[in-house]
Amino acid sequence: RESRDPYRIWISEVMLQQTRVRAVLPFYEKFLRLFPDIESLAAAEEQSLLACWSGLGYYSRARNLRKAAQAIAREWGGQFPRDYPAALQLPGVGDYTARAVLSIAYGIPLAVLDGNVARVLSRLYAVDKDFRSPGGKAELLQLAEALLSRRRPGDFNQAMMELGATICLPKQPQCPACPARASCLAYLRNQVEKYPPPRRQAKPTALRLIAAVILDGAGRCLLVRRPPSARWLGGFWELPMWNKHGSNRRSEKGIALGTRLGSFRHSITSNQLEVTVYEGRLERAAIPRRAQWTPLNRIDRLPITTITRKALSLRR
Repeated sequence: RESRDPYRIWISEVMLQQTRVRAVLPFYEKFLRLFPDIESLAAAEEQSLLACWSGLGYYSRARNLRKAAQAIAREWGGQFPRDYPAALQLPGVGDYTARAVLSIAYGIPLAVLDGNVARVLSRLYAVDKDFRSPGGKAELLQLAEALLSRRRPGDFNQAMMELGATICLPKQPQCPACPARASCLAYLRNQVEKYPPPRRQAKPTALRLIAAVILDGAGRCLLVRRPPSARWLGGFWELPMWNKHGSNRRSEKGIALGTRLGSFRHSITSNQLEVTVYEGRLERAAIPRRAQWTPLNRIDRLPITTITRKALSLRR
């Protein structure tokens, strides 16, 4: 809000997808120190970019940022395009991001629709539809466009997002403090908790994993790089890890397990992971495929998984 720089607004909007403001702030400040403009982001090495992003999750966002920056530098003279259809052509820029950046940075009258805004509108107009459904999104976006301030679209969009984030909460909404309660159909009907309708949640998948902390004589740690095509965290580095079978700890991939260091839980989308960490050693001289020895004091220079960070903290 202190800037109308489309680059800074774009970076913040992408970071805030699926991540809370409080968690984003230190990443945002570090990111802008390392990549202060389109040109520096376009020229970034992927490993450096992912290392900077490590801990924010949803790493395709970072990769798409770089691809989009390269397209902007190549085709738009280093400036985020002002044209809505052109913005949608950028990698990783969807309808919400395009509307947010163009309205806030350039004052273009486009209404935004994210989860917070959808919740506000669903209660204001008693709309009993999931905003992620095609029909629900179309109806709520039409309502948002009708309400939009054409004179100050960026401020209006941010006010709607803020209203949903701080007052019109999913649970225990602060209706007495809401400036829109006199016009809110859900409030007037005493049905605030009914809107928006609950989503069907995917049943979580439980996985039990073993991670091995293996050090060589020089104190270097063995890390394995995930394939670029991996479903999650492609190209990231992690400790040797495998599924735990039954109640027994089993060594795999030529790795023998030693002292148990501890365990922790971790969530990735709808997957609930329980990771048990052991000291380990290689049973043969050759290291696993896609693996390398890395000094402990240089691990943070690599893009490493959050699970690996948690596991190494148990060793410390």
